[in-house]
Amino acid sequence: MYFAHNTSDRNRYRRIVSTCFLLFLACCLPLAAQVNIFTGETLKQMQLDPGWYNSIALDLTYRTGNTDLLTTRGRFRSDYLSKGYHGFVFGSLQYGRRGGKFFINKGMTHARIIRRLNAHLLLESFAQKQFNESIRLSDRNLAGGGVRFDLHPSSAKFNIYLGIGAMWEHERINDKTDGVMTTHIIRSTNYVNWTGRLAEHITTSATGYYQFHLRHFQDYRILFEGSLTFQLTTKLAFPLRVNFRYDNEPPTGIRKHDVEIFNGLRYTF
Repeated sequence: MYFAHNTSDRNRYRRIVSTCFLLFLACCLPLAAQVNIFTGETLKQMQLDPGWYNSIALDLTYRTGNTDLLTTRGRFRSDYLSKGYHGFVFGSLQYGRRGGKFFINKGMTHARIIRRLNAHLLLESFAQKQFNESIRLSDRNLAGGGVRFDLHPSSAKFNIYLGIGAMWEHERINDKTDGVMTTHIIRSTNYVNWTGRLAEHITTSATGYYQFHLRHFQDYRILFEGSLTFQLTTKLAFPLRVNFRYDNEPPTGIRKHDVEIFNGLRYTF
């Protein structure tokens, strides 16, 4: 994402920074077609000076829906900022115990490059790979891009973004009835994000996605991620997150929705 290189622009963007997730009805992280990376964490990174930044996080997760369990998720993120670009790589692995046995539930890696063209318009491209055994997804690969509109660039307290784009999606699903199924389709991916600062050390954010098959409109997914983050120190934060996924045409035997609740610690270095 773009970082302003003169002092006045830099101060303005620092004031805009913060994270605000709370309701748009519909979305989730690695549970669905595209990971929601447009979070308060991303918005915070765009305010930093050019250079490399890294963070690691550990979350405890309670989940209900297709799977009821308590799991642990480890995450890593690396950002690079220049005067006109913001690129980052994000990865996560979720694991736990069920019936006394250790298992890996899901994993994901995501890479994205963002360029700001002016005060209101940004371009972005991304690639992603993931798996999620709780929804019978053995492999998913994504590649796509689009435009992002900054609808309130001058606000010091909050901001609103609208994203419109498309992505190529390759999936391999272990369906209960039909066995292994492989698909190659193009989806439209669109989102609304609202971010804001509640207090000096408290930020909140909400992002909702709507993604549909361009040739079969009944095949759509609605995704939501909401978060509330408490900044404990300059490097240590305590985030609370909720993720929701709705898939109108899931594999056989899989419920249409999933909900996840996360809390944990994030360390930035």
